[in-house]
Amino acid sequence: MFKPPANRTYHKSSKRKQIDPTTCERDYSSDELEFMQALERYKNSSGRKFPTCSEILEVLRFIGYQKVAHVDASSSHSNAVAQSAEANLEKIDQAIRDLATQ
Repeated sequence: MFKPPANRTYHKSSKRKQIDPTTCERDYSSDELEFMQALERYKNSSGRKFPTCSEILEVLRFIGYQKVAHVDASSSHSNAVAQSAEANLEKIDQAIRDLATQ
């Protein structure tokens, strides 16, 4: 059992505890809801209040998520995709600037 040092005094803090943003009410995406519900089902069925990382990964795999192969950024195909995406972003930026000046 923890015993504080004799020369140290403790007092209850008057500061409000920080609010965890993950517990705030917000609109969750369907993917987030599916994962939260699957994790709750796992916790209820296994009796484990705090699943390990490997158990969470097991739940993710159960609902269909899988690791996507890493794409080598030096390949010519990925360079072309990146350049195309950059060009599209520039067009979008220009369209936003045009709308802002109207």
